[in-house]
Formats: sequence, C-alpha cells, structure tokens
Amino acid sequence: MRSTSYFAFSMAALLGCGDELSIPTPRVDDHAVWLWTGDTANAPACPGHRLDFWEGWADEAAMEECGVCTCEPALCALPSSVTAHRSPRCGDHGTQIAFDDQDADEDHAGVCLKAVPPVPSEVFASVTFEPPTLAAKCVPSRQFDPPPIFGSFAKACPMGVGIHPVNGWRACISPEDDGLCRTGFDIRLEFKERIADARRCTPCFCEAPAGGNCEAELLVYAETSCTTEIIGGGFGVDQNDRRCTDIDPLPLAAMRAVLTHQEPGTCVPTSLVSQVSGDIVSGEPRVFCCSSNFN
Repeated sequence: MRSTSYFAFSMAALLGCGDELSIPTPRVDDHAVWLWTGDTANAPACPGHRLDFWEGWADEAAMEECGVCTCEPALCALPSSVTAHRSPRCGDHGTQIAFDDQDADEDHAGVCLKAVPPVPSEVFASVTFEPPTLAAKCVPSRQFDPPPIFGSFAKACPMGVGIHPVNGWRACISPEDDGLCRTGFDIRLEFKERIADARRCTPCFCEAPAGGNCEAELLVYAETSCTTEIIGGGFGVDQNDRRCTDIDPLPLAAMRAVLTHQEPGTCVPTSLVSQVSGDIVSGEPRVFCCSSNFN
C-alpha cells in the first residue's frame, strides 16, 4: 500500500510530463476502469456521468478523542407549591397546594400560576413557603460526533465507448493471477471499501453541583387572576429556608414567584475527554494496476 505523500509525489511528477504520453490499451477481460485518487472533497463525477462506481480508502486515520467535556451551570428553580395550614403558625400538618399554568414556560418567573387542582372553599390561616432549589445535577455542555476520517480516497468508474475523461484519471486494470502488475500498468494501488463507521463518542457526565445560592420573592393570592394579594409586599425565602407566615383566613388560588438572587452552582465533568469507541468496518482490499499516465 502506498502512502498519501507518495501518491501526491507521483501525481505531480506525471502531470509535469505533458499531454504527449499515451495510455496503454487494457485487455478486454481486465474490467478496465478509470481511477481517481485524492481528497474526497474534490472527487469529480465519473467520466461520461456514469452513475455506477466504486469507492475505497487507504491509509485511513482519525483522532482518538472526540472533544473536551464541559458542564453547564446548575441554575436556580422557582418553587411551584406551598403548604397551607388551617391553624396559625403552621401548627398542623397542612395541605400542599401546587401551582401551574399550561401557558407558562419552564421558567415561570413572575407568571400568575393557578392552583392545581382548584382550591376548595376551605380557608387557611398560615402558609409554609417552599424554598427555591438549585438544580440537582448539571447537564453536559454537548455530546460529540466521531471526528472526521482522513486518508487516500479512490473512485473507480467503468470505461465506456467514446468516453474521454479530463485530467486526473488513470486507466487501471486488475493484477495478473500471480498478483503482479503487467508492463504498462505497473503502478499498484490498493484500497478498501468502507462498509460502515461503527465509531461512537463516549458520553460526557457531570459531578454533583457545588456552591450556588438562590433567593426568591413569593406572593400568594385569594383568586386566580393574581389581583387580590394575601401577603402585602411579598415574602422572601432562600434555598435553605422553609418559612412559615400567618395570613388572613382566605383561600389560596394563585401564586407569583421571582428570583431575587441567583448564583448558579458549578459542576466538573466526571471525565475530561470524550473518547472514540468502536471501529471503522472495511471490506476486502481491491488492487488496481494503473498506467503511469493521467488522462
């Protein structure tokens, strides 16, 4: 198998020989082909625009690392429920009231959230406010695709009557029964068809968040339009605090919440690099005996 640098040198030398060189006539039983070798990105269409062709690669190589793993920060999340108590100072077990709105996005900052299910006619005397929370885990910044494959590319196209390719194609035949190339077709090139790329990149994972601080202001309302405020001026709570407050004896129908302070937690990846696993699956080698001339 010849190296990519050898191909490049041979091509440059032959191209400098001029157009007066003639290509030997191949035997009929050799299944003669036009062969193009080089960079896959520059592979031309087959001479005569033939659609039946064979592709192969040699000296394939690819990086063994997919990329550096990084982690997104762990963000603060607003509470979406409170615990309502019929007795003052949160003196009983209480009833959890969840708030939601199908029209609200995941970040429901400042949105009027309705009680789900609707609050019955009971009245409550105190409320335990749930704290804002830091995300329990960090999400990897990205997952990777396998890196590109480099190597020498070959495209073999059938010869046809009256087809005359432009420069860059060699006339090639199969080797003799002993594996050698006959005179006039003494450039031996070997390629393998690529059957499948079974490579994958190992996933990136993140350790548990460290640090971070979340604070929120909460308002609860007696009706679903968030116009009748129960707690005047709002109520602040941080991520380490479940706070109880007495309220006027009214039903709880809606809530608003906003973050007043957000310091995201940070995560480090469990492994620094995403590695390549799996292999490139190749077919049987195919040998071409080619003329030294380009057409």
